[in-house]
Amino acid sequence: MSETFCVRYQDTRLRKPVQKISMTYPSRDQALNAAFLIKEKNFDLLEIRGSEGSLLTKFDLEKALCVATA
Repeated sequence: MSETFCVRYQDTRLRKPVQKISMTYPSRDQALNAAFLIKEKNFDLLEIRGSEGSLLTKFDLEKALCVATA
């Protein structure tokens, strides 16, 4: 079975921030695209997690999005 990915993010518009998880994506690239769209809605990105333990931290995620949009 192949690894799937999801984006963990935080809704800071509320008085008490709420952490949320996106739907699952079959590739890291699709999860990065979703993270870009989530960030456009002014949510705070936390990480991308893979079902087999892979992790893209907040710092690396922000860096990847900066490179992709440059």
